Amino acid sequence: LDFGGEFYFSDVYCDRRLSDEIRSNKVLWGECISGALYVEDFKRICAKVGFTDVRKLDMAPIEVTDPELKDIVGEAKFYSITYRCFKLRDLETLCEDYGQIAYYKGTLPGHRHYYQLDDGHKFETGKPMLVCGNTASMVGESWLAPHFEVVGDRSTHYGLFDACYDQGTSSKGAQAEESVLGGFLAESSGSCC
Repeated sequence: LDFGGEFYFSDVYCDRRLSDEIRSNKVLWGECISGALYVEDFKRICAKVGFTDVRKLDMAPIEVTDPELKDIVGEAKFYSITYRCFKLRDLETLCEDYGQIAYYKGTLPGHRHYYQLDDGHKFETGKPMLVCGNTASMVGESWLAPHFEVVGDRSTHYGLFDACYDQGTSSKGAQAEESVLGGFLAESSGSCC
């Protein structure tokens, strides 16, 4: 994958690592439950291969309703999640504030009025949006660059990007609860955003 490109990953994930009993259950395997990857392990794998800041685009809970199977999975929670993983050089592990603003130009086919980067970033055409450095890179240094204008650079650092943490949308560490649930229940698993 070239720099500026991205992968989409859509799969079944879990809020914990699964026991051997769950993983070896043939019915749960057939239901795509026993192979569910712990969401934080997925993020670690992504980081190892160069995707520092994965972004959750879409998430839906998967409920195990059969009483026998429910007894086997216990308190484990399952989700179908679609992640976006950008390959960019300077993404940081946390959302950092550089005072950058991004404008969506409304030029992507089928997205004249807005563009949804992830579940925490809906860019309305022409409306300025304060963004963290990672989001600025995603829209300004990827294949999306022709469709966005980013104002500002990384020459002045203002600390952590508060909006990411105030919204409860960071997948990083503010957030023991957020770290596990961030990919699931808070509004984003992917960074600030």
